[in-house]
Amino acid sequence: MGKRKLDKKSSLCELSICPNVKRICSREPTEDGTIKTLTELEYAQLKKYLKEKKKMLKTFPRIVLNARGQLSQLNDNGCSESPLSPSELNELILYSVYGPGKFVPRWSSLEMQCNLNQTCVLIIDGCEVKTVDDFSRFKNSLPMFSKYKFLPPVEIELPPSWCAEYDTESKTSNTDEKSLNPTLIQNDNVDNKEVCSRTRLLLSLNQMMIHNYPLPTNKRQFTLDGFRFTKSHYKPVTDKSPMFAIDCEMCYTSIGRNELTRVSIVDEQLDIIYEALVKPNNKITNYLTQYSGITASKLKDVTTTLSDVQEVIIKLLPPDAILVGQSLNCDLEALKLFHPYIIDTSIIFNLNGCKGSKSKLKLLAKSFLDMNIQCGNLGHDPIEDSRATMLLVKLKLCKSLTYGDAYLIGQKRLAEFVNTKTKINVKHIETFKKFLSLLKSVSESSAIGKVHLKKNLMTPYDNIWSTSKLVIDEHSTNKAVLEAVCQSMEDSNNRFCMAHMQLKNKNNLDLVNRWCEKYWAAMSSFSLCAVLFTGCGAEGKNSVCFLNVKQPPLNHLQDCKF
Repeated sequence: MGKRKLDKKSSLCELSICPNVKRICSREPTEDGTIKTLTELEYAQLKKYLKEKKKMLKTFPRIVLNARGQLSQLNDNGCSESPLSPSELNELILYSVYGPGKFVPRWSSLEMQCNLNQTCVLIIDGCEVKTVDDFSRFKNSLPMFSKYKFLPPVEIELPPSWCAEYDTESKTSNTDEKSLNPTLIQNDNVDNKEVCSRTRLLLSLNQMMIHNYPLPTNKRQFTLDGFRFTKSHYKPVTDKSPMFAIDCEMCYTSIGRNELTRVSIVDEQLDIIYEALVKPNNKITNYLTQYSGITASKLKDVTTTLSDVQEVIIKLLPPDAILVGQSLNCDLEALKLFHPYIIDTSIIFNLNGCKGSKSKLKLLAKSFLDMNIQCGNLGHDPIEDSRATMLLVKLKLCKSLTYGDAYLIGQKRLAEFVNTKTKINVKHIETFKKFLSLLKSVSESSAIGKVHLKKNLMTPYDNIWSTSKLVIDEHSTNKAVLEAVCQSMEDSNNRFCMAHMQLKNKNNLDLVNRWCEKYWAAMSSFSLCAVLFTGCGAEGKNSVCFLNVKQPPLNHLQDCKF
């Protein structure tokens, strides 16, 4: 009979079926010199086991470093060619929380993110790994990372603890604190009145150019023929100017771009003031039904043209109207309209702290309004989308300018540190702000989680991002921090768990190894683990980061013994 080979990944030796005997033999003898044989039944069981194991392993989340990530890996001297920035570290952690479509790490890939159960971050200050000898001692004293097959450590531009140097005697007054804290402002506005001026949310001319809004002086790759102003004369916009939310759906036509096929407009009361199906001037080559919801039957008897829609909108809008929408530049481009007063929800909301980053309307609606929109495969509903954008804007007006904007929150915190005369090294403030952007972004997602830290590390975290869903707790000792975060990780409802601890004796790395062992043991399977040691690298100004995803044991597959 012919020979059969097993998958190389099985790490088993090659087997063959012996002549005249219905048994399968190993080509390698055992320790006692005998040839190990398998019956046909055992071979079938082995084959089934390997097939099931391979299928299951494909569902396991894992981190894979690309070329950029490999440049950040530490060499034997404890240095890397190019350390990762705080924003790059944020990308991976936020991607693990939010999922595809938003925060995509540029230096690694997180495969099967959809199967992740938790994201766990552990920060340990005070390791002081500065020399080659320090790094050698550091590696040898932390065997748990090789034991559980963590990725080779990477270097992050995160400085030592910013907390120890904070000037606790310098505090802002109650009035200043209230002006900086949107939560306090919200409590004083029980009637849900507008706190943030709507004129402050308007896009500037520079922003409209950056985000590719149609402008009469903007040189674009397509012709401006057919574009019209929404008014021949405009009035100055004020805080009382009415807002109108617009959403359009488009189909792809023979001229090689999308053209308008449906439009809806709602007012501030969410009432529909205009809705129409539109017949494009050119032949439709792709209805894009999964997005637009448009089909040939829906447009069969439609006679409304783009020029008809333009006329209606021009008559409908007052001269100081504010248009609201998600990436409204695409809608105005489809409508072939110029308008000066715009509030764009994709710009006034920022979830990751990176300037210019945009989130999908579906994510914003779920995160801030707890609304499920754009569900199913029948296409988007422009009325539903326009109402969602109006609700998002009205929510922000009742909160604060920084609400939902991690970038502005980081800027505000930077100003707070400067104004309170902190003793933090100025070189580290920008890094600290970027790191806080991660925390604020996580808090504004739908994730439920806990953060635990030592009491002396509390000041920079205080009143920054603690919410009803993501709570921060302080503890008197490292032991209490560790026990608390382990309890939090055992609760499957906590999507994000973090601990910030401080090592008093840099030589007591055996204790740190025990901390990490206990931390890892408390994590549930399919959890992303990031362990950061600050005070590393040249002059101890960076951090060493260990990454891994905890995999479950294959218990139900281990019944087969060969």
